[in-house]
Amino acid sequence: MRKITLLFFVFTFFIAQAQYTTTSEITLTPGFTVQFEVNGTTNLVTMTMTLPENDWLAIGLDASGMGSSNKDVIVYDSSGIQDRYLNGHVTPPLDSTQNWAISSNTVSNSVRTVIATRTLNTGDNKDYVFTTSEVSFLPMIWAKGSGTLGSHGSNKGVTSTSLGTPDILIASDFKVHPNPTINELNFEFPQNIQSANVQVYNVLGKQILQKTLKKTYPKLNTSSWASGMYVVQIVTDNVVQTKRVVKQ
Repeated sequence: MRKITLLFFVFTFFIAQAQYTTTSEITLTPGFTVQFEVNGTTNLVTMTMTLPENDWLAIGLDASGMGSSNKDVIVYDSSGIQDRYLNGHVTPPLDSTQNWAISSNTVSNSVRTVIATRTLNTGDNKDYVFTTSEVSFLPMIWAKGSGTLGSHGSNKGVTSTSLGTPDILIASDFKVHPNPTINELNFEFPQNIQSANVQVYNVLGKQILQKTLKKTYPKLNTSSWASGMYVVQIVTDNVVQTKRVVKQ
């Protein structure tokens, strides 16, 4: 009976894992991040976006440039969240149906965190279809600016991500504590990593520190940092992770 119960638990665990995929938190540029979490049980994708309080951010999914057509674009600006699509080298037009719904919109230390959801497949051929299957390569473009959506100039970029089950994504996870911090920030290294390059940015995107940390002494002195939110980027040969840290 105990073996049957164990097998049932293992089977249930893997079924549950198959119903959930996620990207890591993607740093598009210092101060701007996005993450997507796909839940097959609720049939919803949850997007978490962070950006400076008074800025806008646009993200194009499954796209490698503005020349793409009918590719999904998600915009947050001072008027709220918008469902748009790429139509060549022009401002992405509004989609006829607005599918994203904001569930949370908060500001802390001048950093805005927006959480929004929509169904995995909206039925709109201009919307990206999220699935619970793993996606090894998802190209993305982004642009940013101040106030409402407008000309971005050179404030744009191209990146990519993947969708995978959480156990794959956190296999080499770094941990930082305490958070909030006052005088010191400690790093817990994954077992197979001995050193990492740590870069710290303030909410304006200015790098305030870059240092190589070793597993034997994984600490940063934060006593001189001004109070507020910081983006900590941890880089190794095969891992790039981003953490948000609050200095009190």
